[in-house]
Order: sequence, then C-alpha cells, then structure tokens
Amino acid sequence: MQAIGTLERAIGRLEQDVAQYISAAASPPPSIDVPGAQAALRSLDELIEDLKGRTDG
Repeated sequence: MQAIGTLERAIGRLEQDVAQYISAAASPPPSIDVPGAQAALRSLDELIEDLKGRTDG
C-alpha cells in the first residue's frame, strides 16, 4: 500500500504540472502531446484504483 500511495502522489504532481502547463501556454510546443499526457495520467489513475481494489479485497 505504501508504494501505491507514493505512486498516487507522483501522479497527482504530474497532473498538476500538466494543468499548469496548459493554463500557462497559449499553445504548447508540438513536441508535447497534451491530450496524450492527460490520457496517460487517467490510465494511471485507473490502474491505481485497480491495484487498490486488489489489495483491499
């Protein structure tokens, strides 16, 4: 469970970074796939929830 908590905090920080980057930049550089980054973070959130379900059950 400690590893899952650490992963949650790291993903939370990444989500904040992405949100700040989006709000600060009028248009992100083409090298950054913002929708892809957001989708990846959502996928990681889902994975964490799945892992929590396995450790709680």
